[in-house]
Amino acid sequence: MAVEDPSDWLGDDEREKSKSRLKREHHDVKALGEELLALSPKMLAQLKLGEAALDGIATARKLKHGALQRQLRHLANVLVGDEDPARIRAELDRMLRPTQDDIRALHQLERWRDALVAGDESCLDEIAVRAPAVDRALLRELAQGARAEREAGRPPKSARRLYAYLRDLGQAPAAGA
Repeated sequence: MAVEDPSDWLGDDEREKSKSRLKREHHDVKALGEELLALSPKMLAQLKLGEAALDGIATARKLKHGALQRQLRHLANVLVGDEDPARIRAELDRMLRPTQDDIRALHQLERWRDALVAGDESCLDEIAVRAPAVDRALLRELAQGARAEREAGRPPKSARRLYAYLRDLGQAPAAGA
């Protein structure tokens, strides 16, 4: 009777992983589980997780301290066994991290706001091209109020309203599409 070598049970990729590497990967998946706990139900639905993972998250949300840690370990095992942690991490990063286009758009809004507050009305035409529904009179009024607040040393209430108005103009076409 031949003695079976336990290393034959492992696949080629698992045989090459050290115990430390496996622990690090498990801790990473456990940290992913902790991040999933903080998500809203709407965001969890976008990740398209299996029922076992969703049940594990729902259970973990009810627990504290030691029980929570045990449930997180269980959730990590479920994620490794039933789900693809790399796919979940990529989706989560995509959902939570702003894209370069989003950042560029916010910077453009800041430049427009700053130009309007500085008194440069030449950017009104560019704003009108990008958002035909713009209220030029309101933009002028908010810019004038922001200038007055800056000169008086008051908090920039009008500048914030101007930025919010410009941001909402940029979002209006996306919401209708």
